[in-house]
Amino acid sequence: MHSRGKQRDIQVFGHRGARGIFPENTIAGFQYLYDIGVTAVEIDVQNAANRLTVLAHDPHVTLAHDADIHLVRHITAEQVDQLKVGALRPASTDHILFPDQAQLPHEKVPTFDEFCAWAADHKPMLLNIEVKSHALNPDLYDAPDVIVSDVVDLLERHGLSDRCVISSFDWRVQAACAKRAPEITLGYLTLERTHGTTMEPNVLDGSPWLDGISLDDHNGSLPQAIVDLGGKVWCPYFKDLTIDALKQAQELGLIVNVWTVNDIIDIDQMIAFGVDGIISDYPARVQNALARRDMELSQDENP
Repeated sequence: MHSRGKQRDIQVFGHRGARGIFPENTIAGFQYLYDIGVTAVEIDVQNAANRLTVLAHDPHVTLAHDADIHLVRHITAEQVDQLKVGALRPASTDHILFPDQAQLPHEKVPTFDEFCAWAADHKPMLLNIEVKSHALNPDLYDAPDVIVSDVVDLLERHGLSDRCVISSFDWRVQAACAKRAPEITLGYLTLERTHGTTMEPNVLDGSPWLDGISLDDHNGSLPQAIVDLGGKVWCPYFKDLTIDALKQAQELGLIVNVWTVNDIIDIDQMIAFGVDGIISDYPARVQNALARRDMELSQDENP
């Protein structure tokens, strides 16, 4: 997928495109990545009604002329086409978190088919496809085997299977993908502690999130469990990652891509750790941090 070793080889991923400066999961954000030379993107996919696979992170949406909240999996293709995602609501949480995000009021929610067509024309873009699924609330999304089948069908149709990673916090997704398309690279998303966020940790021994896996059966090691399951990529929350865990994972042959790293001090720390990939809402910040580190390494090598 990508090389390991020198710090200058760290892969930069745009999170949901480039959420810090462009509307998330939109073609405009993906094109920005390509234009600045970022060759890896992280996206979120789930099914709307009638198994129409779309790019969307949250399970709920509001429609333009409807104040009610709808599950994405229940809205029709016509309703998907009416969704506007190009401008954050003033004073919303996302607007506060991403005040520099451009307003593109006519930007729409892409279907996964549309995204795949774009990706097929923009080589060598590496695709990290997070399949949305909820182990404790199955009503939120289509079942793992259903959404995986639909995603893989489109990847195969567009010839993208060899440059993608399918990942999820719900490890039932990876199990379904291993059965449907064993040639596709599997990435395992993990969150061990909340770290003050509202997110729910999925690393709970024997949890449905881990598809019932017990770490005790894998020497108590999260990286070992991922390897034993056939995973090639580990995607931990960067605040969970330790040097020892990173070293063990890489010695086991795992690629370690951390999410979602936005602050310069954290980006620099992950570069110093020697991770394989950094997923960020501000991919240009990571590019610039890597360039600074390359300059420092060059100066050290040529005093």
